[in-house]
Amino acid sequence: MAAKLQPDLEQLPSYQHMLIGLVSGAMGPFSNAPIDTIKTRKDPFSYLLQLTLTPHTATGLQKSPAAPSQSAFQRISAIALDMWRQEGYRAFYKGITPRVLRVAPGQAIVFAVYERVSKTIEQLQGSGDVGYSE
Repeated sequence: MAAKLQPDLEQLPSYQHMLIGLVSGAMGPFSNAPIDTIKTRKDPFSYLLQLTLTPHTATGLQKSPAAPSQSAFQRISAIALDMWRQEGYRAFYKGITPRVLRVAPGQAIVFAVYERVSKTIEQLQGSGDVGYSE
C-alpha cells in the first residue's frame, strides 16, 4: 500500500519499513491480549486456567485441575464474562503497554533489516557477483 501511494519511489525508505514493522508488531499483542489475559486470570473456583509447573511429571507441566463437570470452554467463558461484568472491556487489555513496547520496536527493526538485506541480495544476484548460477 505504501509503495502504491508513492509510485515515484523505486523502493521505500528504511524509516517507512520501520514504521510498517512497528504497526505490524503492535498488532500481535493487541490481537492476542484478551485471551492471554483470560488465561492468566483466576476463575471463580480459584483454579489457574493456564498450565502450571510441577516437578512430579516427566515433562514438568501439568494441567491445572478443573471444577467438577465444567469444560475448558465453560471456564474460559465464565472468566471472560466475570471480567466483562466487573471491569468492562479494558480488563482484557490490562498490561498491553509493556507488551507493545517490547514487541513492536523489535518488529520494526526486523522489517527494516529484512528489506535492506533482501534488496542487497537481489542486487548482488543481478550483478553476477554471487558464485552460483541456475
